[in-house]
Amino acid sequence: MPNKNALRSLYRAKRKALSVAELAHASTAILEQILSGNLIKDGLVMLYVDSSNHHEVPMGKWFETFKDNQICVPKVIDTNGNMEVVLWEKEMPINANQWGILEPISTDYVDPMRIKTVVVPLLCFDQRGHRVGYGKGYYDRFLSRCSPQCKTIGISYFEAVKKIDDTEATDVTLDMVVTPESVYSF
Repeated sequence: MPNKNALRSLYRAKRKALSVAELAHASTAILEQILSGNLIKDGLVMLYVDSSNHHEVPMGKWFETFKDNQICVPKVIDTNGNMEVVLWEKEMPINANQWGILEPISTDYVDPMRIKTVVVPLLCFDQRGHRVGYGKGYYDRFLSRCSPQCKTIGISYFEAVKKIDDTEATDVTLDMVVTPESVYSF
């Protein structure tokens, strides 16, 4: 079975090969899966500001769709794998961090225990709910600080791989992953 580094390289390349139209179509299909399954309910929702450099699932429609919820977005606070969240406002100032990921300038952080649902970006995932992200551990550290009742929803362009070989005790498994074609529950 493949390890995280091999999967990270493979799925970055697969993502990069997708056209802008394919990215937009996938984002719409994933959002439709979430809406038809009523997977995000009321309460504080954590989305992310997508990065075209990383070919992430575009979030523009998501912010509009969930505008009646309170929305928060992540902000990296150091290079040791720590991040916080800030309440999202449509016209809030954002900057690219050292990895080119857009994040708010604000330092008015929200308690992670308040979050009801976290939408988690990922490169790929396995049939047990483990994910491969960018390799810094920011989401694993953050999710471990959220309430046990917080729902974690990964979103992926691609279907599950069978198994990720090198998962660790500190890896936080997801509650579900939504792809353009499927909803996986763990």
